[in-house]
Amino acid sequence: MAAKNYYEALEVGSQASKQEIKKAYQKLAKKWHPDVNKSPGADMKFKEAAEAYEVLGNEEKRKAYDEELRYGFGGANTGGTQHSGSGGISEEDLFGMFFGSRGAADRAGFDFFSGSGGARQGGGGPWGQAQGTMQAQLEITLEQAYKGGKVRVQVAGKDVNVSIPARSPEDTILRIPGGGNAAAQGGDVLIALHILPHEIYEPDGGDLYGTVEIAPWQAVLGGEAKVPLPDGSSVKLKIPAGITGGKTLRISGKGLKRPNGTNGDILFAIEIVIPPGTTEAEKNIYRRLAEGASFQAGAKRQGSGAQRRTAARG
Repeated sequence: MAAKNYYEALEVGSQASKQEIKKAYQKLAKKWHPDVNKSPGADMKFKEAAEAYEVLGNEEKRKAYDEELRYGFGGANTGGTQHSGSGGISEEDLFGMFFGSRGAADRAGFDFFSGSGGARQGGGGPWGQAQGTMQAQLEITLEQAYKGGKVRVQVAGKDVNVSIPARSPEDTILRIPGGGNAAAQGGDVLIALHILPHEIYEPDGGDLYGTVEIAPWQAVLGGEAKVPLPDGSSVKLKIPAGITGGKTLRISGKGLKRPNGTNGDILFAIEIVIPPGTTEAEKNIYRRLAEGASFQAGAKRQGSGAQRRTAARG
């Protein structure tokens, strides 16, 4: 049986769309983020939402999780706890053998193997075909990946400083020499960085994707939007006059590292929204605009039948 109901964790129904799930996660992340909410239990709520989104935000993991909920079996691995190649030793025992207590990792601000894998042996994934190594996944925030820095973890009962390079993308491999598979044999530890879901940005290949919400008058007249960067700074994003919803604005060179070593970009999709709490005076302005405007709402003409069907499906 599935141990957790991720739909309940994100406060959505099981038929929720991918976009609805993303918005629900963003709402909860803003509400429970430890840097914003200092109440007891906020950190746990934030982690629960992140864990739920990691599964439900991925189509393959969500499909496997739905099957697990429907049929009540644990064979569908959504990032689970059973892996082959461990010589009959449980993942928990492997963790204790090579990394010490889980608490040591938590105190360092990181969460090893939290709902997304664990110790693996052999090739596959970001690892390649490394031999004689212990392989593990280290979960970090986007802010930690972006700024870089050092974290102290335990490897085979010893405290080790792990250096995270600035602008590290997903699946960056870090090597700790002499602490891996069968530590007495001098193997290495390979650690793959996994970036937790973020409330604003979604990493993809070195680029960071987000959404900027603007009001209708900003779309017509243009303006600026202040957007935060993962390093804690902020920039003013120029909004061109006449921009339409779905257009993308780019901030060059402010993303994570790309495979070729260059810095990726930050890309914001424009979403035109009606601000909540519209007053009667504001509505009167809209009414006067509607009376004097020549625009008529209607179906958009497409070049072909195939294009029309694609537009209708969204």
